[in-house]
Formats: sequence, structure tokens, C-alpha cells
Amino acid sequence: MEIEIGDAIVDLLALQQPVATDLRFILAALKINNDLERIGDHAVNIAESALKYAGMEPVKPFVDMPKMAQVTKAMLRDSIDAFIHADSAKARSVLISDDTIDDLNRKIVGELVALMRAEPVLIEQALDLIRVSRNLERVADLSTNIAEEVVFVAEAHVVKHHAEEKSPPQTRDAGPTTA
Repeated sequence: MEIEIGDAIVDLLALQQPVATDLRFILAALKINNDLERIGDHAVNIAESALKYAGMEPVKPFVDMPKMAQVTKAMLRDSIDAFIHADSAKARSVLISDDTIDDLNRKIVGELVALMRAEPVLIEQALDLIRVSRNLERVADLSTNIAEEVVFVAEAHVVKHHAEEKSPPQTRDAGPTTA
């Protein structure tokens, strides 16, 4: 599907020559198409680790991993919904959630590294859980990329890589100034 969508976008660009909002939308769709394909790859990695882990003795009850999965799933759903409805407010809420995922990932990995040090017999299980956590974090990052594209389409404003924090506020040109 990724290839079909990419080809359709190239045809659209070549044949229709879109401008302004339409061009931003089409370029965003091309990037989002790639992000969704990569999300699928991460989902496969999570499923493989989950299947492997299911056959092992659990290392400990987890609260943070299900929370991380829930927040990541909501981010993906909201970023796609924001794209469909050109809802930059919803997209911006996804951007905020990324910090929560980063914090959960750091916490989970830290706990699992400590567990591996304390009980080396659990290294294999812990590594599978770290892989799941890392893949969830990547899905959240890709969902954030989608949300950033939505803001760009809807507002013609770049928020990628915290660009809006780094750039000075937009002001009207008041004309030449004298010193």
C-alpha cells in the first residue's frame, strides 16, 4: 500500500501541479505514508517480542508498560484523526504526549537494567521488554511526526524539531528603520 500511495502522490504532483494548502496536504500525505509503514514495522517487532515473552516466566508485574502502550495507541489514533480532520489543536495535544512516552521509556528501561544486574537469569525476558518499550517509543515518535505534519498543513507553520521554540515570533514588516 505504501508504494501505491506514493505512486498516486507522484502522479498527482506531476499532473495537477497543486499549490499552497493542497501542496502542503499532498507532501504531508507522502511523509505520513512513510511514517505509517514504519509504524507497521514497529508493530511487527512488538508482536514478535510479545509472542516470545508469552512463553517465558514473567519478570514482574508491570504498570508502566500497559500505560505506555495505551498512551502510544491514543497518540497514533489522535494524530491520524487530526490529519483526517485537519485539526491542529488535536495534533498539538499529540506533541505534548511525546514527553510522557519518553519519560515512561526511560523509567521502564532503567528498571529493567537494574533487574538484569540483580538477577542475570532474567536478562532474556528483560531484553524482550526493553525491545517492546523501545518500539512503543518509536511508534510515539512517528505519531508525533504525523501530528507535526498536520500542524504544517493546517497552519503553514513548522513545529518539527521544536522549530517554533527556536524561531523568533513572526512580526509584520514595519519598513526600514533608522539608527
